[in-house]
Amino acid sequence: MNPETRAQVPESLRPVYSLIEPELTALEETMRRELGETDPFVSEVVRYAFKLGGKRLRPVLLFLCAKNAAPAEDTVAAAHYLLAAAIEMIHTATLIHDDILDGATIRRHLATMNVRWDGETSVLAGDLLFMLAMQMITRLDDLEGYRITAEALKKTCLGELRQVGARNRFDLTEGEYLDIIGDKTAALLGCSCRLGAYFAKATHEMSLRYERYGYNLGLAFQIADDILDLTGDEEQMGKTLGTDLVNRKATLPLIHYLHTSNPAERKEMLELVTDEDLANGDGETIIAMVIDRLTKHGSIDAARCKAETFIDDAIGLLPDEVAYRETHAALVELARFVVRRKS
Repeated sequence: MNPETRAQVPESLRPVYSLIEPELTALEETMRRELGETDPFVSEVVRYAFKLGGKRLRPVLLFLCAKNAAPAEDTVAAAHYLLAAAIEMIHTATLIHDDILDGATIRRHLATMNVRWDGETSVLAGDLLFMLAMQMITRLDDLEGYRITAEALKKTCLGELRQVGARNRFDLTEGEYLDIIGDKTAALLGCSCRLGAYFAKATHEMSLRYERYGYNLGLAFQIADDILDLTGDEEQMGKTLGTDLVNRKATLPLIHYLHTSNPAERKEMLELVTDEDLANGDGETIIAMVIDRLTKHGSIDAARCKAETFIDDAIGLLPDEVAYRETHAALVELARFVVRRKS
């Protein structure tokens, strides 16, 4: 594990990551090899991009699911390293593009790429990582990995596009919101888990169970992320917060409030979240008022409760027959962490 990744891993997850320390070290070596580039500018941009990635959650899930699904717990196939590197490249590319869409300026305590360079460089760097990842996966003997990944990537892009289309839609329902984040975030997490299990020779049915575990975890992850965008500490999070309100995205706490408050409260909230000061960068007071109302109404707690339900569902999908394994306990702990994390 490289120093940047190690620094991002919370103390409570150190035992989880220690189970796959050799795999994570090999992952970093694989990415360095695959990203070998002679052009100095391209090398600098790509190296910087991977400083923004954080905890390597998707490769961690892929490796843990592989070891949990394999006949022997310590079995990780050569394909897993290539897949884990490709999935991390795809995830990094989505972060780069997300920061452009959200107008974010900070990620992992570093300037976002669109600030460090510009939007043009960021878009092209993200595109390059997408293409490199898919090219890597085509080298596998079994192209099922390509099909699974391509489907998840398609859903990710559709989810992002649907989210853009949902801006200013404060009539968004909980179901519509869950569909969007299911594509935008949960699909790639589910894909990581399915790839881990599939290339560990799990049955088709069992591979799909691992995928559903990752998908439910992904729903909870995004809900928790949306809550942290409202209530988190920017220094601790290491990224720009409040961007959902600034960009007029209706996330679950706001959706809950607008569907459960009385008409007068709803009218006042709509006036706050459509105030032009938010878009103009002068909305700190408005954001504070919105958060206060969401908190007092119980909307943030309701969203957190929904996330915890998805985590319970995810854990329930893990196979009982290998519950004695350390990897099983690690997958449970990782799922629980998703809803209690602070960054």
